[in-house]
Amino acid sequence: MKITLVCHDIPYPAIHGGRVDMWRRIKAFSQVGVDLQLICWFDKIPQPEEVAEIKKYVSSTYFIPFKYDLCTKASRILNLLRYPLEVTSRLIEAEKLNHLVSKVRTFKPHVIWLDGIHGGDIASKLSHHFDIPIVTRTHNIEHLYYQRLFASAIGTSKIKRYLSLAHLETYEKSLLKNSLLFYDISAEDLKFWKSHGFSNGRYLPPLMEVYQSHAQNKLHHKINPYARYDVVFLGNLYSNNNVAGIIWFLTQVLPEIRRHFSDIKVLIAGAKPINKIRQLCEETDGVDISINPPSSTDIYNSGRVLINPVLTGSGVSIKSLEMLMAGKPIVSTPQGIAGLPLCVRQYFRIASDTQSFANSIINLLSNSEEIRIEPKLLESLFGTQVIKEVVSDIRSLI
Repeated sequence: MKITLVCHDIPYPAIHGGRVDMWRRIKAFSQVGVDLQLICWFDKIPQPEEVAEIKKYVSSTYFIPFKYDLCTKASRILNLLRYPLEVTSRLIEAEKLNHLVSKVRTFKPHVIWLDGIHGGDIASKLSHHFDIPIVTRTHNIEHLYYQRLFASAIGTSKIKRYLSLAHLETYEKSLLKNSLLFYDISAEDLKFWKSHGFSNGRYLPPLMEVYQSHAQNKLHHKINPYARYDVVFLGNLYSNNNVAGIIWFLTQVLPEIRRHFSDIKVLIAGAKPINKIRQLCEETDGVDISINPPSSTDIYNSGRVLINPVLTGSGVSIKSLEMLMAGKPIVSTPQGIAGLPLCVRQYFRIASDTQSFANSIINLLSNSEEIRIEPKLLESLFGTQVIKEVVSDIRSLI
């Protein structure tokens, strides 16, 4: 089978949850014998070694740069009359579209796989031009997700999130309706769509890489007294929900912990921190910031307790799944484990308010606690074998 992937962002390097989700799926598709073409957008020109890594798994690539010149900005403003903000940055002019069509014609795909709805205009045009179906991967219930981001946004981000919401619900529902299938990241989100009359949805969880070294042994979640930091957060440092969660943790939760551990050390790590996060980390005693860390494993290994303080969101938090593989105790808000199977949630300390979140961390730092996770359970839920079922589903319908 040949699949043309339209990804809303370049999937590699996989430096945040959305990219991790796409990248692992690309690798899984390749491993089960699917021939892939990748179309995606980028801000930073990918390095030759990054392109080489991508081409290990895809046979054809088409990279589209985000543009910020005056003509593009003027065009985006006009397109806001019809499209949400994030979609306007992924519309391309006729000449480039014609070139893209020629590339896709050469590849001859059986299906267009839309990974993230914001690239839906190109996916729809390719589907119509070649008379082949679209299969959509949804990362959130986007119109509800952006409503929550709007509610938590501050400053100029409030205006951006307002523009993100414009036309979004209509756009999203139209894409899903016109998809042969859509695969939802969350079983809970899928129930929402079914309750609204959508019958073409399927559940596809994010994938995990359960390495062979883990497969033979249980993963131990135990406090490491020699770790450099007491508490570690790893996630992008620019999205509204992550930013709000980090601010809440540093300004409200951390002072409560300091009543018991005055010299507590905290690491906030992730990609593209906004100025507010940089400033808060610099001004808060005992808090370090690591920007664009090359290794998530090193970051997780540096901490005694891992946290997900996100208060709003949708879909599934990829960072929560990543933390499971780190073999450390985890404290999360209810939102941080939303969409995860019940059998996995037992491995998290769940805390819904300032005091309970602080107390959970205090208890873990005070007591040596060990939790054993069965890697075979994670493999059965999030392993690459689920992609075989996806390919089988698609084959049966085309």
